[in-house]
Amino acid sequence: MGCTQQEDWVEPNETCDTMATVQMAPSCGLQLVLENNQILIPVNVDITTGPADQPIYKINGFIVEIGQQIIIGYKASGAHLEASPCNHNGYYNNKLVDVTCVVSIEQRT
Repeated sequence: MGCTQQEDWVEPNETCDTMATVQMAPSCGLQLVLENNQILIPVNVDITTGPADQPIYKINGFIVEIGQQIIIGYKASGAHLEASPCNHNGYYNNKLVDVTCVVSIEQRT
């Protein structure tokens, strides 16, 4: 899924009840795709290097993996879009958010 979905606004949802899938988009970085296909760009992401130089992504201190489904709470970020790699190549409509909480969803097989 690309980073080019157009959205007009972000409805803050600070309660921890919004389902999202963690994705990585070229030239855009880590993004959260909601069930309604709205794309949010979390500004509180830390990237470190783990074993075998694999990236480890943390949102608000919570380790997430690409493709993982999580439940989040969020609010519109005070950061400017220029602070995001998504400010180039037509990504202006993605919304920067501060993730206020993260809960993992256990995958069942």
